[in-house]
Amino acid sequence: TNGWIEDDGYKLLLHAIEALRISIVLVMGHDRLYSMTNSYVQKQPHLSSTKVIRLPRSGGVVQRSNAFRRQSKSISMKRYFYGDMVLPPNAQPGANRVPQLTPFLAHVSFSDVTIYKLSSVALSASLLPVAGTQATESVQLSQVKITEQLQHSLLALCHPEAVQKFQRSGRGSDLYESGVAGFVSVDRVLMDADKLHLLSPCSGALPSHTMLIGDITWMD
Repeated sequence: TNGWIEDDGYKLLLHAIEALRISIVLVMGHDRLYSMTNSYVQKQPHLSSTKVIRLPRSGGVVQRSNAFRRQSKSISMKRYFYGDMVLPPNAQPGANRVPQLTPFLAHVSFSDVTIYKLSSVALSASLLPVAGTQATESVQLSQVKITEQLQHSLLALCHPEAVQKFQRSGRGSDLYESGVAGFVSVDRVLMDADKLHLLSPCSGALPSHTMLIGDITWMD
């Protein structure tokens, strides 16, 4: 994992186990996480084939600090847009390494972009009729107004086919449960010109102008 194992991070870990149908989960040197994960798995009939195994932690191993994890996350996001640092073709001895990719800055109008944010509206069982189920989706999409606050946000580009399916059905799950076409970073928000400058890892037209936003930000 990326080290995020508390609160929402733990929920995402359980979701990954179920969505990917993980058969073996290894927990190293964290008794509480092992106990919580093993207890959860044993209570889920559809996870009967999943085994949670506790492994001892080698001597000298230390837990990664929050600062180290933040730095690792920033490096990973930069690698997505710029690639690894490589030697240029036919490089001479002592040559400097250069980015593997050349990111592209796309300029799009506010009117051409639709950005959605996910919000949870799950109802407690006590609020539902006996043996009743929630009629609406537990996760809803709300459109985001473009403001300067979007600068440095990371946006996920929805697949065109998923966008078409969502437009026909109106179900948010048709959009957010589909794989994304890629990611862009909001480099600038020009309120006077109604323009967004989006950093993309490759040149050319964006595959989609329908995007999802979370809480992740990144500054080049």
